[in-house]
Amino acid sequence: MSFHNVRFPPRISYGAVGGPRFSTTVQILNSGHEQRNMNWAQARREYSVDISPSRGEEWEQILSFFHARRGRAYAFRLKDFSDFRLKDGPVGAGDGARQDYQIVKIYKDDSNSAPSYTRNLTKIVPGSVTVYLDGVAQFGNWSVDELTGIVHFTAAPALDAVISVRCEFDVPVRFDTDLMEAAIPGPDIHHWQSVKMVEVRQ
Repeated sequence: MSFHNVRFPPRISYGAVGGPRFSTTVQILNSGHEQRNMNWAQARREYSVDISPSRGEEWEQILSFFHARRGRAYAFRLKDFSDFRLKDGPVGAGDGARQDYQIVKIYKDDSNSAPSYTRNLTKIVPGSVTVYLDGVAQFGNWSVDELTGIVHFTAAPALDAVISVRCEFDVPVRFDTDLMEAAIPGPDIHHWQSVKMVEVRQ
């Protein structure tokens, strides 16, 4: 399994710098005009954190975390404090037969100049989920797979019933280095700066 269901220490990820990255090829034509081509349909998130200064038990925790992930080998959870909540987000409509629904977050352009962007949420925070049918909170008739973001209903929602979810979510990421290049300026003082992490698609 290339994913470990553990979270990078939130106290450190709170200071992360980063966010979604798209891939666009820009070709400059002889006329000076541009031709732009989207290479990715979905964004890939990238982050950088500074673990500095770190001492004692905190440094031991980071050291153990990096060794357990074997550098870039295993992905893990990261809390992106700039975007970690879904507030009553629609995930679909019932058809009387379907029982499984993927939790998604929809980003809408207020100007309506572009279609909305739909992002699958696959790493749901345990205990954070509330499911609604037509705005009414549901209890006991659903379950959620916190590693895939799939909500399963014990009985299929009725035709045209609006299904929405409120939850918190993490981003699956991996270290973008196999080398822990830490500076040790003094006894029990450690600096590990510009630690890169990249989102993994699952």
